Amino acid sequence: MVALTSDITLILVIVVSYLALVLGVGQYASSRTGGSREEYLMASRSFGTIVLLAALFATNMSAVVMIGAPGLAYNIGPNAYGYFIGLLVFTFPLLMMTIGHRVWLVGKQFGHITPAQVLNHRFESTYLGLFAMLLFTFWTVPYLLVGIQGGGIAFEALTEGFVPYWAGGLIITLVVLAYVSAGGMRGTGWTNAFQGAVFVIALIGFAIVIPQQLGGFRAATSAALEVNPALLNRADLPPLTWKSYTSVAVLVSIETFILPHLFIRYMTGRSSRKLQRTAVVYPIALMLTWGPAVMLGFWGVGQFPNIDNPDFILPALIQANFPTWLVGLALAGILAALMSTLDGQVLTLATMLTEDILRPFVDITDRAEVLMTRLFIVAILAVAYVAALLTRESIIDTTIFAFSGYALMFFPIVTALYTRRVTKHASAVGLALGFAGLWGFQLGILPGSLTFGFLPVIPLLVVQLAAMLVVALATSPPSDERIDAYANLFEDSW
Repeated sequence: MVALTSDITLILVIVVSYLALVLGVGQYASSRTGGSREEYLMASRSFGTIVLLAALFATNMSAVVMIGAPGLAYNIGPNAYGYFIGLLVFTFPLLMMTIGHRVWLVGKQFGHITPAQVLNHRFESTYLGLFAMLLFTFWTVPYLLVGIQGGGIAFEALTEGFVPYWAGGLIITLVVLAYVSAGGMRGTGWTNAFQGAVFVIALIGFAIVIPQQLGGFRAATSAALEVNPALLNRADLPPLTWKSYTSVAVLVSIETFILPHLFIRYMTGRSSRKLQRTAVVYPIALMLTWGPAVMLGFWGVGQFPNIDNPDFILPALIQANFPTWLVGLALAGILAALMSTLDGQVLTLATMLTEDILRPFVDITDRAEVLMTRLFIVAILAVAYVAALLTRESIIDTTIFAFSGYALMFFPIVTALYTRRVTKHASAVGLALGFAGLWGFQLGILPGSLTFGFLPVIPLLVVQLAAMLVVALATSPPSDERIDAYANLFEDSW
């Protein structure tokens, strides 16, 4: 048992104060949240540019950027930036302005809340949306673990083990439970705005202060290269073949857009113009976070050349280079990133459970639906916490697997918004083929040679599109009335 020192006490006081602030923001949002389904689940579709940016950006910047990105850069150097988000900074705003605009339109016109509702309505189907919702849930659960894992890692590392992994994860889980269940979408949006600002400022601060403590930017870079000069040479690092680069670039670009906790938030904007403005600013926010995170992991090689777990590199740098009070603030910054993603994910899962499973088959009032959503939030977080205790996989490894599952849901959903000829059967085949194929490679049922050196998601996307085309031509589309309703809605859209 680690003794409680004055330094650890100060760190805990700072972190508890920060968490109290977050709960205060969530409570204030709760006081402004009505009891209707539309208000609790969608904040009455009233988000302006700043809150919408925070809801989309902070919800997507999880332990992947605060823990995973430095850990990846520790292994492959600054190449981690281009490897993971080099293409995303260009494609994501484009997808938001085009497909995202169409998602906002159908939400506004038809009152949709979830991706499943979009699919069911577009294809005049009852169960296709349910199938999609189950797949989204399946892929979100491992991604959900990342936030709890990151919280446990950060607490354990920065309190020198006084707060163990299990307790750190539990603290994060309980705080998120408190403000999400109370404030719903408005609670997550407003806390995302607050926490997003905190972790962006924290990351930039880390990237300025830590290299100065190491002798300056030049000295920090030289120290890292003395330990591993290959970190600036793409050719000799196994993950960085052109096929790996292409695989991850495509994977991250399309899966990020289709994440269910982002998809739902596209429909919360007050207007389509708010979404378009958000798309312009989003890549700037990406660069302001991933740039510092990657360089910190790279510089960490020089100070900690033999760290056991690269996911611990940022906490180790903070512990070694900051005075105690700044360690507390740094831990708060890390927790801000973790919680701002975890809250969006858990609210989205609970929303899909009530909207896509409960509401279509049970006559339920708005008040009862809000109550059930809150109960689902409790259940989801409980399951996620237990699962996080049972796995200690690398955060990046966990993320890549979940991202592959999301990516294989992109075309079955997006084609519904762009083509008249696609059918519910084609969409269902695409979803099923993507899921089965990915698990086929994961379990070794399909030989790795079939990937041709790419990640499995790339050949699966090609096969998926081909299969969807064949099935679409062989099956009947929905009624002309339904097709025309969407075609007319999208008449002036890209």
